Amino acid sequence: MSDYTVKAPFDGIVANIAVIKGQNVSAQQSIANISLNEVDVAKIKSAQKATLTFDAVEDLTITGTVGEVDTLGTVSQGVVTYNVKIVFDMQDTRIKPGMSVSAAIIIDTKADVLAIPSGAVKSQGDTYYVEFVDSTNTQSATAGVQGVTLLKAPQQQTVEIGISNDTSTEIISGLKEGDQVVSRTITGSTTAPAASSLLGGNRNSSTGSAMRALR
Repeated sequence: MSDYTVKAPFDGIVANIAVIKGQNVSAQQSIANISLNEVDVAKIKSAQKATLTFDAVEDLTITGTVGEVDTLGTVSQGVVTYNVKIVFDMQDTRIKPGMSVSAAIIIDTKADVLAIPSGAVKSQGDTYYVEFVDSTNTQSATAGVQGVTLLKAPQQQTVEIGISNDTSTEIISGLKEGDQVVSRTITGSTTAPAASSLLGGNRNSSTGSAMRALR
């Protein structure tokens, strides 16, 4: 390729390069640019899969692949961000240049795991625990009210956690399917912790949840 040159028909400055050296592209290939903070970008690398959604096209979700992660970050008001380029796996005529896009990059997956709402997991030092609800410690809630009423304070149960996403956390040990934990509290005339149950049958295929809130 050293024998070839690329010339523009007018003077200008290269402002952006949307692909990386060695990457095969076509005239119709689309690329999304997203910004990540320094904590999240440390988990991202090329070839990871991603799903993308668009504010302007509500019913559209497409997959993509991380094509490039910036080595140098940009500092703005003391916050460092890094640009990440995601190459679309498919084309859709509804996607236009400049549209807003949200990307969920998959950094790890596990099959057939036990998970609870992330809000139910608490920490004390290096130890993680949940508030465990014994089956004899609940009474039915009033119709139309989410959650259950506890007859006494829940117990603390130490757990070992695994991977997590924005909503769910994997439980490696300390709980079993069917156990109930306090996921949040509902404040009204009284405060009643709401319990979540780990259900059988609908186990994880990646990092999804296998629980529901009791009514």
